[in-house]
Amino acid sequence: MNKFKYIAIGSTLFLTACVTTPYQKAGFFSSTGGYEDKIISEGVYSIKSKVNANTSPKLALTYWHKRAEELCGHSEYVSELKQSHDLNMNPGAVTTTHEWPIVVGIAFCDKRS
Repeated sequence: MNKFKYIAIGSTLFLTACVTTPYQKAGFFSSTGGYEDKIISEGVYSIKSKVNANTSPKLALTYWHKRAEELCGHSEYVSELKQSHDLNMNPGAVTTTHEWPIVVGIAFCDKRS
């Protein structure tokens, strides 16, 4: 019975690792990625969108803009963005390394001149 339990847990973890990142807040239970944000000043937000290696960088950018629209309450914001990758190492019998797309930037909710 114990062997079956470990196989079930291992299979679940493996399948979770193969899934693309949904739109979600980053946190302990969002091991596939997610967004983080913090307020810099009124109407100015720092936003980070990180997705796993099975998700396209374009979707990370889409998630960044979706979060900016939610925070600003509209799509008329100015953004300063940087796209990059984070290396995620999975140690084990065979260590693997994956690049996770990241978009980091500032959303200015009031249009700047």
